[in-house]
Amino acid sequence: MAKAAKKNKILELKAQLKEKKLSPLYIFYGEEEYLKEYYIKKIEELVPDAGLPEYNRIVISGAVDYGEYDDVWESMPMMTDKRLVVIRDSNIFTTRRSGDIKPPDEDQKEFWQSKFKRIAEDTVVVFCEKNVDARSALFKAASKAGSAVEFAYLALPDLRAWIVRRMLKAGKKIDTNTADYLVSVLDPGLANLENELDKLINYCGDTVYMSDIDKVVSKALSVSVFGITDGIMNGDADKALKVLSELRTQKQSAFGILYLIYSNVEKMLHLKIAGATNKYQAAEIVGGSPWMAAKYLDGAKGFSEDALMHMVLRVPEIDYEIKNGLTTDWRALENYVLETLEMRAKK
Repeated sequence: MAKAAKKNKILELKAQLKEKKLSPLYIFYGEEEYLKEYYIKKIEELVPDAGLPEYNRIVISGAVDYGEYDDVWESMPMMTDKRLVVIRDSNIFTTRRSGDIKPPDEDQKEFWQSKFKRIAEDTVVVFCEKNVDARSALFKAASKAGSAVEFAYLALPDLRAWIVRRMLKAGKKIDTNTADYLVSVLDPGLANLENELDKLINYCGDTVYMSDIDKVVSKALSVSVFGITDGIMNGDADKALKVLSELRTQKQSAFGILYLIYSNVEKMLHLKIAGATNKYQAAEIVGGSPWMAAKYLDGAKGFSEDALMHMVLRVPEIDYEIKNGLTTDWRALENYVLETLEMRAKK
């Protein structure tokens, strides 16, 4: 139901843009920054600034003095029917303090409640937020005054379709397996995907192959770390230690690598316990692409459930040893990899 509701909100937004009938207020939130910026640009196209952006295209970023919010809210467009106000990272829809992020106090809540009840017909306001609590009173009030649209990372079928369309537009072909492989080796986010697609389009011939991806795409750290896990799963000590050495040369964080290995092992344990039998079932359990899920599934076959459980529980112990000065981070990581290789050899 939740996924359907999110999709319906995006469809509503698309319909508004097509019909050129905008809501007075939007909250754009969620992890997919590319889509938030894409739809802000689409709204900008429907709200021309009449050559006076200082009056008709106002952008406020971060926490500002509330007098500035008030001035912007009460001003009017110049030489045009509508103006656009984009408010970025206001954090007014948060309810808990986290680092520098402070939720609004009672006076600020009252301020925004009054503003949301009175939005001028000649203004379109877009909140573009990273931190949102959809249960907050201000979020509910703003949603009632306009429309809240969540942009989550796209699911694999949507990403696959995005890649195929992008390649066709460039006059190139890519099959679904290769598209899935591309998704599996990248950090999430359409901005990153677009950058790597540009590389492939400029490098490849008429058809994109997995070997092309291996040659030109900048793979996510998690994928590089999976090379260590892959070596462990296959009992290939040379491969595991080689990748580990390369990551150390790149000055990657030993802690980060340790917890990525932990994540991989934990997924294998989940699949072992669940008794998954194919990559599609595995993908449902651990998320991600069927291609990567198949790797976890194959890896789980190389260990007993007890061995995987030990490998998972060992990481918090190592974390404690490092933080209490009993060992160094890289020595602990190398010993952990060797320990897991020994377990694989005994299987």
